[in-house]
Amino acid sequence: MAGKVPVLLVRPDIASPLDGWSWYGAHQLMEIAGIPFEEGSGEKLDELDEFEVVVIPNSYRPTQVLNLVQTALQSGKVVVVGCDVALALLQSNIDVGAKPILPIPLPPTEPSELLPLRAYGLLPAAFTETTLPLLGEPLLFASTGLHLGEVRTFDGRRGSLVWVQKLGEGVLIGLGGRIFETCGLLLSRFSWFAHPHRRDSFLRRIDPLWDEQLKPWHRFPVVSFYAHFLAWLLSAVLWERGHILPLRWWLPHQDGVPFKMALTALHDVEVVYDDPIWKRTDNPNYCFLQWLDLEERLGLRPAFFFLSPVTGLPPHWRINYDITDEPILAALDLIEERGGEVGLLSIAHASENALAMERERLEDLGGVFVWGVRSYKFGNTPASVRHKSAVGFAYDSSWFAGQNEPSFLTGCAHPFRPLDAERWQVLPLVELSSVLDDRVLFGELMGGQRNGDATHLGIQMCETVLALNGVVCLSWQQHSFNQRATAFEQIVRHCQQLTANEIWCPAPREIAEWWTMRNEVKTSSRQVGKRWWVVEILPPDDLSDALAFVLAIPLPRKVRVLREGNLLPVKQLGSLGKMSLWGVSLILEPNEPFTLSVGATI
Repeated sequence: MAGKVPVLLVRPDIASPLDGWSWYGAHQLMEIAGIPFEEGSGEKLDELDEFEVVVIPNSYRPTQVLNLVQTALQSGKVVVVGCDVALALLQSNIDVGAKPILPIPLPPTEPSELLPLRAYGLLPAAFTETTLPLLGEPLLFASTGLHLGEVRTFDGRRGSLVWVQKLGEGVLIGLGGRIFETCGLLLSRFSWFAHPHRRDSFLRRIDPLWDEQLKPWHRFPVVSFYAHFLAWLLSAVLWERGHILPLRWWLPHQDGVPFKMALTALHDVEVVYDDPIWKRTDNPNYCFLQWLDLEERLGLRPAFFFLSPVTGLPPHWRINYDITDEPILAALDLIEERGGEVGLLSIAHASENALAMERERLEDLGGVFVWGVRSYKFGNTPASVRHKSAVGFAYDSSWFAGQNEPSFLTGCAHPFRPLDAERWQVLPLVELSSVLDDRVLFGELMGGQRNGDATHLGIQMCETVLALNGVVCLSWQQHSFNQRATAFEQIVRHCQQLTANEIWCPAPREIAEWWTMRNEVKTSSRQVGKRWWVVEILPPDDLSDALAFVLAIPLPRKVRVLREGNLLPVKQLGSLGKMSLWGVSLILEPNEPFTLSVGATI
């Protein structure tokens, strides 16, 4: 590409879990935000000319990157460093625009807080709290220049969250708070390495932590917020230097109108019969037709996840159907005929071979193709996501929403790619977090009932997702139709009204496929005039069909976009801090790059 790729993400030498969480958090933050980036070691310093920004996550071996930081700044780059790297620079007598405050040791799970400064307009109206969590031992810095927000420890000490300092021809952005680590921990559900001696009781360990220690943030997708924050920060700094940061919008478009949010439905098939002997379709727990009729009226394409065990089961699990039952085979046919999707509710996800056998059994006996997987009882191991990826699933939806009440347990309102926490690799598998689970929403797992309050709470969660242009996964048990379908319908219709029907309601695999292609779109830009840039867009190499793609351009003023001299429609998508997001709806075809001229109005 003739233009520059905006960002180089430097992968550190991962010598500790903290290194890995920091790198993974930075990786996924940029992917979620739609920031075009490439990953590299940063060892070939002459390659820095290809990038505008260099992002260096925290590392326990920061001295290895000091030469890289100095070279990048001398070359006029924007350099983003974590607090460990900033401290190492200071210890090497390099000015970073901030002075350290005595560090306060905290355990890795003790929250500190971000005070985001509402004056920057970064928090959506749906969120009313004043702080957001930062996890890990803070290194407090007092900025000597421009700083944004504060890090506040539990005992009231404060330091700069972010500071921006011009150094020579370059600009250094220091992160006083552990934003990257926080996001890496949340997205990996603390990647199991946080408490290696308690891996078998991981869910029981993390849910109390989230529910008790991290209130009131559990109902707000903090990772998605930090993605917005990072996109705004880089956009604003680059704009001040005469550059733009073209972003990949979070959602596709239809007929040139970008969607405002996405919503999909997931149904676990755990109970089918009142009595295992009564294997007929005319019983109150056999609700496939009812769900399909309702979701067709609502414009949804649901997925149903079936058990297909190949190993012995604990007797207390009481699975009361087999995939070979005639009513089950009839349900599979019905789902396929009505445009739904069949997924696997896996028991053997801790073993790659057994997982593959479960999928094969469901596909062979059911005559279906299985795209996605969920772990039965929401159990996972460090290797589970690796097995799911290796078997070839397009997506996983096993991250639970919390046991006590609805929450963003991963901190994310968008799809993301999971971490192989043993090999420190980002997997191609797409995670679709369960935002609303009916058992949690109605208090079933805690022995209570919310009833009417459940619908209101579900709507509130959806409004938060909408504010961040995210994805809502509604997870309702198949057999719960007669008790909870009304709440389901009310939540969906409310979302449709809020978005004026500018809402994307695909099958889950379509979200996964689109998200994968979206992340592979490459963009670059170069300045060609005082207020004009050329933006080049390359479709994914393996794109086989047309891709509805929205290019988002953050600028503080209106833009004009031309292709081959023709003016293209531009729509204001929303705001990113004090910058507006201007969207251009495009149809990307295989092997057909786009070249756009982007101009900022006076």
